[in-house]
Amino acid sequence: MVSCAQRIKVPINRMMEPEVMGGGLGVEYRDLQYSRGVLNFSDNSTSNPLTMSTVKNKEFYMGLGLGQIVDLFVRVPEESSSLIGLKIQLIGSPVKAGGVGHSLAFTLGTGSERDSFEQNFTIDLKSDVTDFSLIHGYRLSPFFLIYEGVSVSNYTFQGDITGAVGLDSDELEYEARNILGAFAGLSLGYHTFKLKMEYAVQRIKWTYTDEKVFQAFGWSLSAGW
Repeated sequence: MVSCAQRIKVPINRMMEPEVMGGGLGVEYRDLQYSRGVLNFSDNSTSNPLTMSTVKNKEFYMGLGLGQIVDLFVRVPEESSSLIGLKIQLIGSPVKAGGVGHSLAFTLGTGSERDSFEQNFTIDLKSDVTDFSLIHGYRLSPFFLIYEGVSVSNYTFQGDITGAVGLDSDELEYEARNILGAFAGLSLGYHTFKLKMEYAVQRIKWTYTDEKVFQAFGWSLSAGW
């Protein structure tokens, strides 16, 4: 059931800097790596381990500067769960100020979506997501920032199955609690145009599935006004 894996995906890369915009609007195109779980209905069971792998997907990010320390953001990944959240900067100046030195921020986000997939039978799938991260950075110049951080995420997928014959249940549920992530990257450019490159690691354990550790490289291009 590869089609259902369109939603059972968790981003490994974060691409989140510790600086808020300081007002205005920013958009970003991202090329990221995701961990992916494919459903397995062998022996007519709805509680088999997921078949785990990594896959590259695109993501669209939009941020709105609500002030000097807060951004509202929306993350819309390709074939995965979207997030809406806040980034709050605790130390340092916003990116528009171009100041050098340390910066520190945290993010919190949430998302909930529904989808329907058909492949011999129908699965109506609901996903719920919560996500938190803490990000530190050091800006060496107005055009060069290095950053690193950690994240914790929770993903839950619940499905109602119709039209199947022989399965042991007409429902399925998979959950990954306390997904741990670590990431480090660099940002080149000013707030009007930036290139980011990032290396990230993820530790994830889905229901019925052995714990996995994945590594990934991602990049993005962004523009701000």
